[in-house]
Amino acid sequence: MTKTLSDGAIIIAAPFFERVPYDVGNKLLNAQFDGRGNITRYAVINKFEATDGVSMIYSVNGAPLSYSEEKKVTLGGRKIGIEFAVKEADINISQFLSEADNAVITRIKIAATEDIKFEAAVNLGVNYTSYIEQLFMSRFSLKTIIKAVGGLLKKHIVRGENFIRSSLLGDYYIDFASNCVMTPLEKNPFFQHQFKITAEIKKGETKTVDLIMSSGTRYDFSFADVLKILPEIEKYEAAADAYFASLKSPAAETETEKALYASCLNCALGNYKERGLFKGFLAGLVYQFPARTYFRDGYWTCLPVLAVRPDLVRNEILTLARGIGKNGECPSAVKYNFRNYWGNHYDSPSFFVILIYDYISHTKDNGILSEKIGKRTDLDLAIAVIERLKKETDSTGLLVKGGEYNRRDWCDNVFRGGYVTYDEALYARALYALSTFTSGETSTSYANLYERVKTALNTELWDEGKGYFINFKDGDKTEDNLSIDTVVVALYSLTAPERAVSMLKKMESMLESANNNEQTAGDFGVLSVYPFYKNPDSIVFKSSLPYSYHNGGDWPYLSGAYAYAKLMYGLDYKYPLTRWFTYNLEKGNYTPVEFFSPCHKDGSLLQAWSSMPALVFNHIDGNFFK
Repeated sequence: MTKTLSDGAIIIAAPFFERVPYDVGNKLLNAQFDGRGNITRYAVINKFEATDGVSMIYSVNGAPLSYSEEKKVTLGGRKIGIEFAVKEADINISQFLSEADNAVITRIKIAATEDIKFEAAVNLGVNYTSYIEQLFMSRFSLKTIIKAVGGLLKKHIVRGENFIRSSLLGDYYIDFASNCVMTPLEKNPFFQHQFKITAEIKKGETKTVDLIMSSGTRYDFSFADVLKILPEIEKYEAAADAYFASLKSPAAETETEKALYASCLNCALGNYKERGLFKGFLAGLVYQFPARTYFRDGYWTCLPVLAVRPDLVRNEILTLARGIGKNGECPSAVKYNFRNYWGNHYDSPSFFVILIYDYISHTKDNGILSEKIGKRTDLDLAIAVIERLKKETDSTGLLVKGGEYNRRDWCDNVFRGGYVTYDEALYARALYALSTFTSGETSTSYANLYERVKTALNTELWDEGKGYFINFKDGDKTEDNLSIDTVVVALYSLTAPERAVSMLKKMESMLESANNNEQTAGDFGVLSVYPFYKNPDSIVFKSSLPYSYHNGGDWPYLSGAYAYAKLMYGLDYKYPLTRWFTYNLEKGNYTPVEFFSPCHKDGSLLQAWSSMPALVFNHIDGNFFK
């Protein structure tokens, strides 16, 4: 297998049988293609995993392909392309999504070198468990549920020669439409649905075989009409190509940078979802059930999007606002029904206010502050969340993260208590933001408190001997390792420039794995902390082992934030910007990964906030946070 990069695309050359998994998303669904013409994932927002896989077995003149042919797989945006040749034909498979339809489209172009009969046997594995869970979690009446369960044994409904409906639980459907003849194969219709697509092609002719799949219920707003899409497929494919062409930045110079930027921006936009009033960025593929958007993930995801789709960032702010509690508490995330998901976090309130600040700074849309959520405006909510957070402070003005087992911020597999540099820096930035939103005595009050917190942060948490801000201090218990999340101090200019540079240079020598000769995992990216946590009582779950999760794994969103801080202060930022990307290409991760480590299992792919490194290319002047 060889891998090359070209104008933003990732190109793989390999035998046909090798998997090249590629995740894509639009406003309603996420799908995964496997680089062999199959659909290995299809999930509708907050609804269900539609299938356990759609596989297609191709044959020419009755003989299945040998699967040993060499193929070229091109990955970019919402589309995958697969090119290969057999003795009788050249074949090009394209699979893609539109921006907003609940449909997955497959196009197979066959250029025949002799008269052939081309067939594709389609096998659909139905995820019944997911459908049943969704049915009983829904608001359907008992009568509807009984009717649906009674429909379990229904078989294919065939309407015309180019449309097949697999009926599931009565009112749930998986629809297919094709421009070719479709023949059902009912070997075992309850557990697996099968049909065959047939096309005859003369020597020297090129024919396109189209197949569209949509899954949903007749009660579901998102269900697509595959027969209406069928005549428009060329327009849909052109739109997918135009979307990929839009994922470019003049600041990206090398092929690695072009592919990184396109991959990151696509990752952010692919996680934007809409369901009624819920309009925002999911954290990633595994956050669809229940659908939810996180204050912190949403913040970092929005930063690279601001330059290209500020309207989506505005929607994210309004969606987060709907999940704020009456007393000003902010949860970790807001669910599709605007109920909280793991309430009262220490970083969420600050992120809400800072996101509004960054949005206004770069769009000049002050009207966002007067948008009403119920009886409260966004400005009312911004004040409310910080006034609630102020109750967690002591005489220094700093936040005190209370409780022996408090893990309510991004680092949720570590018990960090007392003064936590990351949380203090976010709080300070939020106070500064509020001082710009308000006027008169209110503005002065927030500005004064901002200065007080900034001074206390530099007094309590800076370690002169080490040359960086320590992780956290909780009475006699101090974790003085260097944590990459303290980079927010430099991003928000909360310390003297010489301290910021000292901290960044320490990160360069200690956290950049290529420079840290003490760690033994090799050159893979940026460690999230070093040395690893010294107190075993502080670390739990996935962070319990060195190099894992919050205890040394690389988080691309933080690597991007660190790269931007180095850019701001005139330091070499290319290693943290690109190493996570090139390392994961080597591993076969073709969309931005949540976190990774050479020693442990990777996190999920197409993770929204891992799009953060694209910010560097959109604001190459280093002035975004100023």
